[in-house]
Amino acid sequence: MNLEEENKELKKKLLIAQSWMEREVKTQINLISKEKISNLSSWNIEDFFHENVEEIITTWVHSFFWELMILNTPKTVMENIIWAEILFYNQRQNKFADWLWIISSYHKSIDYIIESTITKPFRKFAKKHEQTILRRNDPLEKTLNLVVNSWYILWIAKLFHALSLIKKWWNLWEFTKCFSDFLDSHLYIKDILLEENFYRLLKILIDSEVFWKKRHEWKITYEETKKTRTILIWDLKEQNCVIYNLIKMGQVDI
Repeated sequence: MNLEEENKELKKKLLIAQSWMEREVKTQINLISKEKISNLSSWNIEDFFHENVEEIITTWVHSFFWELMILNTPKTVMENIIWAEILFYNQRQNKFADWLWIISSYHKSIDYIIESTITKPFRKFAKKHEQTILRRNDPLEKTLNLVVNSWYILWIAKLFHALSLIKKWWNLWEFTKCFSDFLDSHLYIKDILLEENFYRLLKILIDSEVFWKKRHEWKITYEETKKTRTILIWDLKEQNCVIYNLIKMGQVDI
């Protein structure tokens, strides 16, 4: 077999693999959509299947994320994103509905992404470099100590706090300095987290307080939910958003 024939054979195999991957991803998304829709009330289920919503959401998610990204993303993340989209689609006609569960689903997806793509490798990095002892009575230092030694999650607000200190080149205490060193050794993570537009979106999200104060006070409005959804997922149309970029970090082997 000459080189030209080998290239043709390889191209054929790649097309077959791509076709299989696309079918596999669509099947996974569709199954999650159907499962989540089944949790709605009976009259809502009738409306959903009448409007073919599970197919609509499947198409949206598949078009927004590329196949390999979906296959490499923890199922829990995709489940929470899809569930948030189903709830948003379901409640879009009722601006006085309870929007808390939509925000909660997005929040859960972010927690899972941060844990798998940032916290786990940072925990390993800190222990390897023997940064395991708390020496400062500082809220962020205490948080990072719990993240490293007690397997606490790194909340997005605390992540932003650390990034803001690193970005300003302030004097950093031990755990925060270790996190800065971790980012320096994982530039594909640092480049995304400190990229100007991503950082700006993250600041808007943190300042809105929808993930903590307003969530706990049950004071999340339709407009706040709509704005938060735009920052996080950008209507599944624009990839320059928080969730897409966080997931993209996980596509590189750490």
